[in-house]
Amino acid sequence: MKRVALRRRLLLLVAAGLLPVAVMSGLGLHALYREQRTQTERTALELARAMSTAIDNELQQSFAALQVLASSPRLDTGDLRAFRGEVERVMALHPNWRETLLIDLDGRVLVDASSEPLPALREVVESASLRECLRTGMPVVGQMARGPRGRWGFPMRVPVIRGGQSRYVLTAVVRPGSMLAVAERQHLDPGWVMTSLDSAGNRVIRWPGQETYLGTRITQNLRDLMAQGAQGTGITNTADGHAVFTAFSRSPQSGWSTAVGIPVEQVQASALRSALAFGGGIALSLLLGAAAAGFIARGISRPMEALREAARAVGAGRAPAPATSDIREVQDVSEALVEASDARAAAARERDELLRSERAARAAAEAASRAKDEFLAMLGHELRNPLGALSNAAMLLDTAGTQASVAARARGIISRQVAHLSRLTEDLLDAGRALTGKIVLRREPMDLSAAALQSITTLKASGRLGAHHVVHDLRSVWVDADPVRLDQVIGNLLVNAVKYTPAGGTIRVGVKADGNEAVLSVADDGIGMGAELAGRVFELFVQGERQLDRSQGGLGIGLTLVRRLAQMHGGSANAYSGGDNRGSEFVVRLPAMAAPARQVEAEDAAIPAMPRSILVVEDNDDGRESLRMLLEALGHTVHVANDGNTGLERAMSLQPEIILLDIGLPGIDGYEVARRLRSRPGARRPFLAALTGYGGPEDRDRAFAAGFDAHVAKPVDRARLASLLAAAARALRETQER
Repeated sequence: MKRVALRRRLLLLVAAGLLPVAVMSGLGLHALYREQRTQTERTALELARAMSTAIDNELQQSFAALQVLASSPRLDTGDLRAFRGEVERVMALHPNWRETLLIDLDGRVLVDASSEPLPALREVVESASLRECLRTGMPVVGQMARGPRGRWGFPMRVPVIRGGQSRYVLTAVVRPGSMLAVAERQHLDPGWVMTSLDSAGNRVIRWPGQETYLGTRITQNLRDLMAQGAQGTGITNTADGHAVFTAFSRSPQSGWSTAVGIPVEQVQASALRSALAFGGGIALSLLLGAAAAGFIARGISRPMEALREAARAVGAGRAPAPATSDIREVQDVSEALVEASDARAAAARERDELLRSERAARAAAEAASRAKDEFLAMLGHELRNPLGALSNAAMLLDTAGTQASVAARARGIISRQVAHLSRLTEDLLDAGRALTGKIVLRREPMDLSAAALQSITTLKASGRLGAHHVVHDLRSVWVDADPVRLDQVIGNLLVNAVKYTPAGGTIRVGVKADGNEAVLSVADDGIGMGAELAGRVFELFVQGERQLDRSQGGLGIGLTLVRRLAQMHGGSANAYSGGDNRGSEFVVRLPAMAAPARQVEAEDAAIPAMPRSILVVEDNDDGRESLRMLLEALGHTVHVANDGNTGLERAMSLQPEIILLDIGLPGIDGYEVARRLRSRPGARRPFLAALTGYGGPEDRDRAFAAGFDAHVAKPVDRARLASLLAAAARALRETQER
C-alpha cells in the first residue's frame, strides 16, 4: 500500500472539508437562480394578467358607450340623421374610435360617422365578428384588419335589439394605437417586451416597436407556448431573435392574449456575479488551508514518532513509555496505549455481556410477536361471536311467519351486538391480517359491475352516501374474486370519496375492461390531494387533511386494505389527483376472466323441509338464542346448552341428529366434546358441525381430527346455513342406508 505524507493528507482533509461547502454553495447558487427565474416568471405572469385586465377594462368602456347608443330612441323611430348626431357627440368623448357604423341585418352600412375626413364606407371589412354578433345577440370584439381606407383597426360590435330581435349592429372601429397607452401605464423596465394579440393572433399592441410590428404574427415558439392553455410561462424568442422569459394570459371575455417578455440576460447576470464571488472564495480558502496544513504537520510528526515506539511496546507486551505533546489528542493516544491491555480485557467482558443482552432482547421480541399473534386471534374470535348473533337475528327477521315477540327479541339482539361491535377495531384487525398475509380469499367468478352496483345500492340504503350525487358507468366484466373482500374494496373507496367530498359533490364510479384487466375507478370532485400525499395515501394510518370535528371518523387504514386486497387478487391500486381542490381518482385493476358459460344465481339454497332434532352448544347468549329461534322458525326441534359439560350431557341424553358446537366453551372445549362423543361405542352417530370464531386453516384441520363432520366460521349467513343443513341431511340419509 502506498504511503502518503501527513502534509498531503492534511491538504486532502482541507479539500474534503471545502468540498461539501463548495457543493452546497453550488446547490444554493442553483437554487437561487431557480428562485430568481421563478420570481421573474411570476412577475411577468402577474404583469400579463394585469395588462389583460386593463385591456378588458378599456374594451368594456367602449362596449358601455356603444350599448348606450344602442338604446337610443332615434333607432326606434328610424331617424338615422338625428342618430348620427348622437354618435358624433359620443365619439368626441372617445378619441380612440376611428369611426362608428350602424349596419343592418344584410350587412349594409346605414350610418358611417368618422373622426377623420374620409369618404363614406359602404362595405363591412371584417364580417366574421358581424355574423357572430348577429348569431349570439351578444357584444363581440372582432379581429384587427386593414380597411379599404388603408388604416388598421379592430371592430367592437353591439347588437341593437328591439322586441327580443336584433335589428341592427352598432360598430365602433378602434385605433390599435389607442391601446398602447394601456401598455405604457405598466411602467415596464428597459429591455422588456409586451405584446397583445386579438383572438386570431394578430398583434394589436407591441411595446416597444408598435408601428413596426402592428398586425404581424408572433414567433412560432410563442405560438406553441400559448397553445398550452389560458396562461403559462416559458422561454421564447422575440421577433428580433432575443431569448426572453415569457408569461402570457388569455382573457376569457375578449379572447385577447397578452404576453410579457423579460430578457434572459437580466436574470442570469446576478447568478453570474454570485458564481464569481463563490469561486474566488473557494480558491482563497484552498490557499489558506495549504498553509495551515504545513504548519500543523510539523507540530504532529515529532510526537508521532514517540507514539510509534509506544505502540511497538504494547504489541510486545511491555509497558509503553508515554509520549509528551502539547496536542491534546496526541497526549490522549499516549495515555490510551498505556491502558490498552486492561481495555482489551474489559472489552472482552463487555462483548460477552452484550451477547447475553442481545439473546435476551431477541427472546423478548419473539415473545412480543407471539403475544401479538395471540391478541389478533382472540380479537378475531371475539368479533365472530357478535357477528354470528347479528347474522342469525337478521335471517330470523327475514323468515316468513316469524312471531312479533320473536322479531322483537331479534331486534334487541341486533341492537346489543351492534353496540358491542362499535367498540371493536374491525378495520385495524383486517389491516393487520392483510399486512401479515393471514387473510384467506374464497374466490368465485363474479361480475365486477354487479358487485359495484350492489355496494352503491347498499351504501345508499344505509344513508352513508349522504347528500352526494353518485354517477356510475358500469360495464360487465368478470373476475375471479372473493365477494366479501371485493365488496370491502368498493365500499372503502366509496366511503373515502364521501369523506373528502363536500355535501352535494359528485362521485363517479366506473367499471370497464382494459385488455386483460378489469378496471374499477372511483372519482370525486372533492378536496383532492398533493403529489406527496397521492404517493403515500395507501400506507397504513395515512390520511388527508380533515376538519377538526372528524365527523366522518376513520382510522386511516381503509385504503391500505384496498391496495393489499387488490394485490392479493393479483391486481393493483393507484391514486391520482390534479392537486388541492381538484378532486381525486382511485383505480383498482384486477385480472379479468371470461364470463362463465352458465351463471349461477346467488339465491339462498333451500333448507331441507324435513324437521330435524338439533342441539346448539354456544356460550354467547345472543348467538345461541338467535340461532335457536331461527332453526325453530324453520320447523326444527332445537335444544341448547351454554357450556361444554352441559352440551356433552344433553348430547348423550337427547341423542340429537345434528349438533352445532362452538369451540371456545367454558368447562371443556368443543374439541374435547367431539372426541368424547365419537369415542362412545354403539351410540347413534350425530352430524357434528363446528360453528366457531376460530377460522384459520390449522383450526379446520384440528376440528376434523377431533371428529367433526364440518367446520364453519362465524358469522354464518343464510346460504351457508342452508348448505350446512343440506350436507347434514345427506350424511344422515347415507348413515341410515348403511
